[in-house]
Amino acid sequence: MPSARRSLDPDQPAERFAMELRDLHRAAGRPKQRILAAALSCSNATVSAILNGRRFPTWQQTEAFVTACGGDVSEWKLRWLRTDRALGDDATEHADRQPPAGGSLRPVSGREFYTAMLAEIDRARYRIMTTYIRLRPASYFIGFTDEQTGRAAAAYFDGLRAWSARPGRSVRRVIATPTPEMARWAQRLHRATLKQPNYRIRVIDWPLPTDAVNLALFDDTVAFLAFTNGTTQELSGFRIDEPAFVRGAIGHFEQLWAAGRDLSSPEDAEPDSA
Repeated sequence: MPSARRSLDPDQPAERFAMELRDLHRAAGRPKQRILAAALSCSNATVSAILNGRRFPTWQQTEAFVTACGGDVSEWKLRWLRTDRALGDDATEHADRQPPAGGSLRPVSGREFYTAMLAEIDRARYRIMTTYIRLRPASYFIGFTDEQTGRAAAAYFDGLRAWSARPGRSVRRVIATPTPEMARWAQRLHRATLKQPNYRIRVIDWPLPTDAVNLALFDDTVAFLAFTNGTTQELSGFRIDEPAFVRGAIGHFEQLWAAGRDLSSPEDAEPDSA
C-alpha cells in the first residue's frame, strides 16, 4: 500500500468508511495492494481511491475487501448500508424522515406512517421484513380510511411488491390468519406474488381477538412500530434508528418467521368467494 495517505474527515460518511477500512486493513497485517485489487477485481488505483475516501465502494467490493482482510462480513454489511444511506440522503428533501435532534425515535401516524415507510422502500438496498398481525386485511382499512391515507397505504403495499422484483432484493412478510377472511387475503397475496421468488410470505396462527404491535424493518438499519388505535383502527407508531433496538426487532421477527408456515399452492387454496 502507498505509504502516504491523505488525512480523512470522520464527519464525511465516505471518508469515515475509508478510515474504518484502513483500520481493518491494518489489523489484517496490511495485505499487499495487488492482492486486494485481485480480490476486488479492480485496479490498484481503485483500491487506493477507496482507501483514500475518494470512491465509495460497492457492496461487492466491500465484501471482497472484508473477506480478504478476515473481517466480519455481516457486521460490515450494516456499516456499508448505513454509509450508503447517509450518502444518498439529501438534507432538504429528506428532512421529514430524519429522527429528531439528540434522539433516534420519531412518532408517525396516519398517512405519514405509510409515506414514511414508502420512502424507506425507495432507499432500501438489501432486505425488508414486515409483520401483519391484525384481525382485518389491509384492503379493509384502505377502503375505510380517508382518501389520502388510503392512497398512501395502497402505494406502500404496491411498493413492496415492485421493490422485491429487482435482483438481490428480499421481502419477507409474516401474516396472521386468525379468521377465514385473513386466511383468504393471505392466499390472494400469495398467488399474486408467486412469480416473485424474492417476495415470501409465511402465516402464523393468532388466537387473540386483538391486533398486535407490528414491525417493518428496512435493511437492518431502520425499524417502524405500528400500533392500532382502538376502535378507530388508525395506525400510529414510531420510526426508530437505534441499532440495538433494530437488532432486537430483527431477532423478534426471525422468531415469528421460524414459527410460521409457508402457504399452500394455488390449487390447494380456498376459493376467493365470501
